[in-house]
Amino acid sequence: MSARRPPLSVVIATTKPWPEMRATLDSLLPQARDLGAEVIVADGDGRGLPDPPALPDVVRIEERGASVFRLRALGRARARGEVVAITEDHCRVRADWCAAVVESHRRHPEADVIGGVVENGATGSLVDWAQFLVANGPFLPPVRPGAPHRLPGQANLSYKRRALPPDALGRGVLETFHNQPLAAGGRLLVDDALVVEHVQSVGLRGSCALNYHNGRSIAGFRLAHMRVAERLVRLGGVLVLPLYMLARTLAAVLPKRRHVREVLASLPFLVLFLCCHAAGEAVGYVAGPGASPARLA
Repeated sequence: MSARRPPLSVVIATTKPWPEMRATLDSLLPQARDLGAEVIVADGDGRGLPDPPALPDVVRIEERGASVFRLRALGRARARGEVVAITEDHCRVRADWCAAVVESHRRHPEADVIGGVVENGATGSLVDWAQFLVANGPFLPPVRPGAPHRLPGQANLSYKRRALPPDALGRGVLETFHNQPLAAGGRLLVDDALVVEHVQSVGLRGSCALNYHNGRSIAGFRLAHMRVAERLVRLGGVLVLPLYMLARTLAAVLPKRRHVREVLASLPFLVLFLCCHAAGEAVGYVAGPGASPARLA
């Protein structure tokens, strides 16, 4: 192995068997090879990639049953790149994404973390639209370039090596929580030249489950640093959480004047999914994360 660091490492966690992530790798590998970037797949299923010798230039990590949080932490620990990017096994990156990530970090040496924008690649139903809006609606382009308070999560995020999230507890890190303190120092940046498409369609029942488990997982991560009084306040706040999240999402999405018809038509499903998320948080504050982190895709 060369002692020289590659310019970029891309980490992808998967908990699904092949070919779930075929489209992701089809969009990523040609440009990664051209750039000399490293691609790391952390597999929690054991069948996330085809059998060797297929994809010989993909670095494979396997830990069956691990959550996506743990898998991403394993991938980051293995990464050798000067910049470490993450995306998801149901995303497609644009043709210039790898080079654009490296260039963005070169142009902005002050930025520890740079996020891009997220387009919806699953437009077949209003359920799919609502599921997209829950997590990625605020990051639908256009976005205002510069220093934001929030960045997209694991769909389109990159770190300078000095700012990689730690994994002190061995269970992984919720990247959003790691990024929040960096916002105060102006160390976050959003760059709308970095584009990925989020392609996730799991149906009504699957979307309800994903949002419940996401809410319970978030509560579980918070519990590690939360006193009893704050826990009670958070638990009480769950009653208004769907309304707050709905207002925040619509305030971020509607001014963009894109897909307004789909956004408004999907509102009943969006409210349902936000209620599922709130229910997950409530259970999490009472009983902890349970198995929810391992049930997220």
